[in-house]
Amino acid sequence: MPARHWRQFDPWLLLAVFGIVGISLACIHSVTHGGHKADFGAQAALFGPAFGLAMLLAVSGYHWLRSAAPFIYGLNILGLLSVMLFGHTALGAQRWIAIAGVKFQPSEFAKLALIVTLSRVLSEKSIHATDGLLTVLGTVLVPALLIFKQPDLGTSLVYGAIAVGMTFWAGLPVSVLFKMASPLLGAVCYHVGPWVFGAYLAGLAGWLAWSRKGHKVLPLAVWLANLLAGVGADKVWNLLKDYQKQRILTFLDPEADPLGAGYHVIQSKIAIGSGGWLGKGFMQGTQTQLHFIPEQHTDFIFSVLGEELGFAGGLVLMLLYAVVLGRGLLVAMQAQDRFGALLCIGVVTMLGFHVVVNLGMAMGLLPVVGIPLPMMSFGRTALVTNMLAIGLIEAVAMRRRKLMF
Repeated sequence: MPARHWRQFDPWLLLAVFGIVGISLACIHSVTHGGHKADFGAQAALFGPAFGLAMLLAVSGYHWLRSAAPFIYGLNILGLLSVMLFGHTALGAQRWIAIAGVKFQPSEFAKLALIVTLSRVLSEKSIHATDGLLTVLGTVLVPALLIFKQPDLGTSLVYGAIAVGMTFWAGLPVSVLFKMASPLLGAVCYHVGPWVFGAYLAGLAGWLAWSRKGHKVLPLAVWLANLLAGVGADKVWNLLKDYQKQRILTFLDPEADPLGAGYHVIQSKIAIGSGGWLGKGFMQGTQTQLHFIPEQHTDFIFSVLGEELGFAGGLVLMLLYAVVLGRGLLVAMQAQDRFGALLCIGVVTMLGFHVVVNLGMAMGLLPVVGIPLPMMSFGRTALVTNMLAIGLIEAVAMRRRKLMF
């Protein structure tokens, strides 16, 4: 590999990742030292191979992914279908398959497959053209629906976030993104009340008429989609599993079931709030050490950090995530080509969405949707996926163009 590529290597990105993983292992050890010690050992042992795969991807480059995108996407769909046919069920969801005794979640690797595929589509087709937009929607909807069927609402939302971030970077106007997402707002307004829903539809009709720019069918289709979304919201609600409905209701009123559905969120808020500025000390948190929050080392691992290391520990973690996301955006702006830039934007959107939703969930600001904190929560498939994502950014960074002054 040419030496000039190594000169473009981004050490700050890697140092931030090492810092996050170090904090993660400390928190997992704090939770599991009295039991589940195997989880800490498995996470620590897997980091080396995952890092090796990331560096292998960085060295091999990213251009070959463009031609391999259809194969990667097809393999992704095959993996998701295999989960439906003979996947393993745990915690009420069928998300895992086992090959040669190794159990993993195809939906995690599917995030990277979607990023690679969308990068190729958006680098070859104009997002302003109808066929380009329809190709993007089809590419996203097929795996998203398969994952929603498992059921895994959280990962389905990640797919939507990736698509929004990448299409926005590709030049899709905010007004078009709003039109695509507006049926969700229509459904919410319908349930608030008929007067609110009627006022919303009237205002939407006026805005669509003002901004139609010669289009006649599209504004009408958007307005009808909002109408149907409101009227048909009850049918969509009935498609959700009981535990998914309960999570949404718990978010609206956690105190309604403090010993049941609202228990995790309430205990997480207590743990984070009791940590204060500097925390109670490593392995000294009462909520953590007495295991008030079951499976705390997975989706609610931030409550461990908040209780034992306090606001200061949480701030350090946020700064490390800011470095990762900021370096990813910088590499995207300096990328050699459009395909490489879109790869970085996809990874940044994926990681950023995970961070925002997981922290909001742990602090009771968002519903519990089972989205792990990147490189922090225990999860072997998620760790490998996130490290490969970092490897993608480094692959683009090592081949980015030189800045011209």
